[in-house]
Amino acid sequence: MTFTSEFQGNWFLPRTAAYTRTNDLYATSTYGKERDMNPGEILQPTGIEDIQNVVKYANYVGKPIAIRSGGHQYSGASSTGPNGIQLDLKPTFRRPKLDLKLIHENNGKVYIRSSVSWTLSEFYDFLLDHGVFLPTGQCATVCLGGHVQTGGYGMLARSFGLFGDYVVELEIVDHSGNVVKVTKVTHPDLFYGFLGGSPGNMGVLTHFKVEVQEDRKHQDSKGLWVAFPYRQDTLKSLLDILVEKGEDPNLERNYDLNVNILSRQMNLLDLFPGSESELKEKLPNEVHDGINNVADLLKFKYALIIVYAQWVNFGTDAYSPDLFNRIRSVPHIFKFGKETPQGYSMSKITSWWLFRSAREFPYPYVKRTKTTKSTMLSKDGWSEWFSGRIDEVLSDEDNGLWVSAQLQVMGGTNSMFWKNTNDSTAYSWRDATVVGTWDIFYQDTQEKADKWQDENDKGSLIYFSEDDCRLLWGSYGDWDMKKVWMCYYDPATYQKLQQIRKQADPKGVFTANPFCVEAAK
Repeated sequence: MTFTSEFQGNWFLPRTAAYTRTNDLYATSTYGKERDMNPGEILQPTGIEDIQNVVKYANYVGKPIAIRSGGHQYSGASSTGPNGIQLDLKPTFRRPKLDLKLIHENNGKVYIRSSVSWTLSEFYDFLLDHGVFLPTGQCATVCLGGHVQTGGYGMLARSFGLFGDYVVELEIVDHSGNVVKVTKVTHPDLFYGFLGGSPGNMGVLTHFKVEVQEDRKHQDSKGLWVAFPYRQDTLKSLLDILVEKGEDPNLERNYDLNVNILSRQMNLLDLFPGSESELKEKLPNEVHDGINNVADLLKFKYALIIVYAQWVNFGTDAYSPDLFNRIRSVPHIFKFGKETPQGYSMSKITSWWLFRSAREFPYPYVKRTKTTKSTMLSKDGWSEWFSGRIDEVLSDEDNGLWVSAQLQVMGGTNSMFWKNTNDSTAYSWRDATVVGTWDIFYQDTQEKADKWQDENDKGSLIYFSEDDCRLLWGSYGDWDMKKVWMCYYDPATYQKLQQIRKQADPKGVFTANPFCVEAAK
């Protein structure tokens, strides 16, 4: 097979400067050597025909393909070893009007047809320009391919559910190199497998069609962004509010709440929903060193607790300021932030929650992402325990450790995260009340980072959840799925996915590393 003459895209081989630059993924700093994230070749296709040729070539030579859209997968599963191929789609489908298009249909609904190659930041710009929105995640540099396949968890989870809940069509290249349009009606198993199964292991996703929401139907919604310098009692008080809302079965659909903790030396401009000049105006005197010398915003000297709170106007319930007022009134040294003015659109509000940096801190990390369905967090003392765990790191500024943690309310019978649960997608643990990440970055002290997370794991089983329930987008630890699948799926879901993989990847062309649903025998 003469592949070289047929492939029109970029082709990078090891031991070249271009290969080294292209082979930089989010997980490289942590797992690059341990998991041999060094593909035998990296291919950047120019379009569908190139992808078809790569799949046929991989079948012919017996090499597995790892698929990358943005390369943000925390365990390194968007890469492979020297015997495999990385298919890098980040630069492939970026044509305006062709790879990102708004569609008004006769049923009165509005859709977007998008490729997998856009970053969330670029996608947000498109949504803003067209006065539409939908639930997505918050990391600006994540690309849409892996994001939609792992759910698209984000700030609107209670009010609208997951990004993947609104997908109606997938365009893929299958294991034989055929182009297939997949819907829940035409190919229900593939639809299920792509939306919640391990990304990149069922075929090559190139485009998808997703329903969006219109700003005009949710006018006068509210958003609050507020930052507090870290103090343990401030954090505990905020977590008490979060737990109360997570345990309330009758909490209205309108409300979303997210509490973030970040060590000192983060880029504050990446977090603040506004310009540098606006941020400097809002910073209180305590942040200034002298009259005119503002603290370095790119390496902010305070550890912070940042709260995102949101009320969506569905035209049914009147807005109550109680939640926003309670957040503002927690014990604190000082605070600064923004609240949306009257008439702010939902597409603008959702853009406030975007984290604009490629990563929180420029160091290797030990990650944790867990969910709980507990409604006993307040009784079990989780807020006090967790704030103590965070304080162990943040109370020592010279320990070579940096924390990035995020806790979000998911629960309640009115939550669309719960209500959108159905048999057409494989997203797990949809009965969660609270979802959280607590990542620790380290400079030269991995042993300290591991020890901190080991203690967290023991305590989490007591205070957070008696079950070890993880999410694919925040994967961590052992990356042999055969050993840890029960942390990501219930048995019925996993067995169904195994059968789907058996059909979707019969020769193992999409089995490039062990972090994937194992095909049924």
